[in-house]
Amino acid sequence: MPRKIRKLSLAILFIIILGVGGKVYMDKREVQRQKDLLAVEKQSVKVLKNTFADIKEVKIEKSARNEMTGSYRIVILMTNKQDQSIYFSYSFWKERNEIGSYGIVDEKKQKEGNTLNKVKVTYSNGNEESI
Repeated sequence: MPRKIRKLSLAILFIIILGVGGKVYMDKREVQRQKDLLAVEKQSVKVLKNTFADIKEVKIEKSARNEMTGSYRIVILMTNKQDQSIYFSYSFWKERNEIGSYGIVDEKKQKEGNTLNKVKVTYSNGNEESI
C-alpha cells in the first residue's frame, strides 16, 4: 500500500510542477509579446511621421498582429498642428518598415508629407513619449 501512495504522490507532484511551469512559460511569452507590440507601435509612428505632414499628437487606441500576413493593424487618433483630430487605422509591415494601407477620412486633416517636429505619442499600454 505505501508504494501505491508514493507513486500517486509523485504523479500528483509531477502534474503540479508541469502546471506551474507551463503557467510561468505562458506569462513570460505574453510579456514578450507585449514588448514586441510596443516596439512595433514605436516603429510605425516614426514611419507615420514620414507619411503625414503637421502631426502634433498620436494616440494609439489598439494594435494587433495578423498572424497570416505578418502585418499589424493599428487604430489611432491623430491630431494635427491646427488641433484637428482624425480617427483612422492603418496597416504596418514591420519587416519592410512601411505603411501598407490607411483609410483617408479627411484629406485636409490627413495631409501627406513629412513631420519634422517632435510628436507626442500615447501607446496602447498608456505610456507616453515624444518622438
